[in-house]
Amino acid sequence: MAVDRLKSTWENLGRVDPLWAVLTDPERRHGGWQVDDFLATATEPIARVRRLLEEAGLSLGDRTLDFGCGAGRLANGLATHVKEVVGVDIAQSMIDEANRINQFPDRISFVAYDGHRLPFADESFDSVVSLISIQHSPPAVQLACLVELQRVVRDGGVLVLQIPFRPSRPEDLPESAMRARIELLDVPSPVGVGQAAPVRARVTNVSDRLWPAGRLIRLGNHWLRDGEPARWNDGRTDLPHDLAPGAAVEIELPVVAPDEPGEYDLELDVVQEAVAWFAEAGGETVHTRVTVVRETVAEVPALSPQKELVVDPKPAPRGRDDGGMEMFGMDSDLVRLLFTHCGSEIVNIVPDDMAGGEWESFTYLIRRGS
Repeated sequence: MAVDRLKSTWENLGRVDPLWAVLTDPERRHGGWQVDDFLATATEPIARVRRLLEEAGLSLGDRTLDFGCGAGRLANGLATHVKEVVGVDIAQSMIDEANRINQFPDRISFVAYDGHRLPFADESFDSVVSLISIQHSPPAVQLACLVELQRVVRDGGVLVLQIPFRPSRPEDLPESAMRARIELLDVPSPVGVGQAAPVRARVTNVSDRLWPAGRLIRLGNHWLRDGEPARWNDGRTDLPHDLAPGAAVEIELPVVAPDEPGEYDLELDVVQEAVAWFAEAGGETVHTRVTVVRETVAEVPALSPQKELVVDPKPAPRGRDDGGMEMFGMDSDLVRLLFTHCGSEIVNIVPDDMAGGEWESFTYLIRRGS
């Protein structure tokens, strides 16, 4: 099984060279990491996590789970900002090393788990942080991890998760290519709070450049209320094929209504993921009013399954030249839809460099819903 292979690999790495297995600096292999230097590397990523939270008006709370803790690098960094940190890892050898170098034994505890169900009660943490960990799990294990992390965070708590998307980010579009005409064809209204609904639109490339498929060019949406964002990161649908200048395509966009009833402004725009929304480059968006009511609206059409999500059919692993763990990407739409389906809110998605230069990678800030 994938979990058994993952556990066996990490158990071996934890016994042979645990610090290098976490941070695979080729000059630090074979015991080359000094403990103080190793732990000091947590300062910068923890600072980034805190800035991301502060910008959203959120916090880690008092009790944080460090998922995929390895030798406890991030757990020790987190312990200076929260009252209690629990590190969990699939390898007992890593847990043993984490306990050996634990700098805050009164505030940090480490636990091994079986790779299936986390040994914690529902809603037992204020927050979860997981960086450079989920990327090493095969796809089926990744999905199970995310569901478990959702389970153990309290309602209103936060998850900060770094997950690579795919190797080798495509070339950025020039700003002159970020010109689209969006025509609304069908917008359900009213819709119930938290209800998923299909929005149909025609998107025309009105620039003088080809939009190539596979460059993360997508139709997306925002929900605004009284001119302020109510939900910024919601639906996405990829271009189904290359779109030449002057050409148009009809797209179904899955949206999820905000969690409070009221009158909202639904805005559609095109985005090149991790580069820019077209509006930021001078492009035009389209708006429409949507009424959100408390009850589910039976008349709202169902989403078309074949258009709901576009993912790479084979998220193949890529090996590491330095002998480290292989990597597995996860489509950002899948992450978004998984947590939205579970009632949570994707507060922000920011590109990061934690998976190395060969990978697109994102850090997701998620507020757990009920």
